Amino acid sequence: MKLKLCLKTVSWVLASALLCSACQSWIPKAQGLATPQWAAQNYQRQDQIEVQWKTQSFSFLLYQQQRGQSLDMLALSLTGQQLFKLSFDGQKVDVEQRIDPMKRLPFDYVVRDILYATYPNFAGLHAAQNAVVQKDDTIYMQQQPVLKIQQNEGAIELDNLQVPYQMVISAVSNTLEDDQGDHHD
Repeated sequence: MKLKLCLKTVSWVLASALLCSACQSWIPKAQGLATPQWAAQNYQRQDQIEVQWKTQSFSFLLYQQQRGQSLDMLALSLTGQQLFKLSFDGQKVDVEQRIDPMKRLPFDYVVRDILYATYPNFAGLHAAQNAVVQKDDTIYMQQQPVLKIQQNEGAIELDNLQVPYQMVISAVSNTLEDDQGDHHD
């Protein structure tokens, strides 16, 4: 009797694990994210991001900062609430914190697409990988179009063709720098 119960429990655990792994596989791995050419550098950028994914839309401020090997991204709502915090080391995205409505957002794709659109020469870091090619405004991976990037006046429009979602990135002036201008009282 005890053996039957143990076998049922093991079967249930294995079935649950299989189901959970199947759920994870619905969204394919974000190709073109990891790069062996990732280098330590200082980099900082601020943007206002608008994302339309399925029936949800998000608008937030995104702060990117790299000191050394790790690129950190912090997203704040327009009222200042922290929405998510993550880091990227050139190989994988580590989500440190996120609010519940963003739990299912495909962060590997979001980070990859933001980097292709805003990070200096991110597509060039993948040049050695023949599977990643940029032609005009489209990124191809393994000869399949995966991302459209269109530069417009003051904004970058992204259309992810895999997941799918749309994103608009608008640069925000660096408000973290000291104001060196003249002050008039």
